[in-house]
Amino acid sequence: MAAMRAVYLLRSAAPRGRCRGRTYVGFTVDPRRRLRQHNGGRSRGGARKTSGRGPWEMEVFVHGFPSDVAALRAQATPLLRCPRPLCKMAAHPSCLARLFLAPEPLQLLPVGGACPRCHTHLLWGDLIRRCRGEAEPEEEWVEPDDVIIPSSAPT
Repeated sequence: MAAMRAVYLLRSAAPRGRCRGRTYVGFTVDPRRRLRQHNGGRSRGGARKTSGRGPWEMEVFVHGFPSDVAALRAQATPLLRCPRPLCKMAAHPSCLARLFLAPEPLQLLPVGGACPRCHTHLLWGDLIRRCRGEAEPEEEWVEPDDVIIPSSAPT
C-alpha cells in the first residue's frame, strides 16, 4: 500500500523581526520528520524558503492524499481564515464548504455558517473576498469580554 501524503501549514515563531508570523505550505508523507527538517535548516533537508526564518510550528496538516499530484493541488489552494483576531481557524475552502453545507445538502454553494473554532457566524462571500485580498476594511471585531462604552455616555 502506497504512503498517503499530508499537506501542511507552518507558521514562523521567530521571536522578532520580519519573519515572525510568516507561513509556508508544503506536503510530505511524514509531517513530524518534515517539521524537524524545516527547523534544522537546509543542511538537514529543510526548504530554502524556511531556512533561517524559524523556529517553525506546524499549524495544521491534512492527511490522506493518495498521490503527489493530489497533494500539490491541495497545497496550492489558499486557506480561508476566520476574521476574528483571536481565532486561529484556517481551512481549505472545500472542507469549510462541506461543513457549512451539512444542514443544507441540496445547496451548491454555502451562504454562511459557524466558524468551527469560535462559532462566530461567517458569510461565505466575505471569506472568499478576504482570502483573495478583495475585502473592504472591516470594522474592528469586538471580543466577548470587551465592554463598549459610548463616548457620549456620562462617566
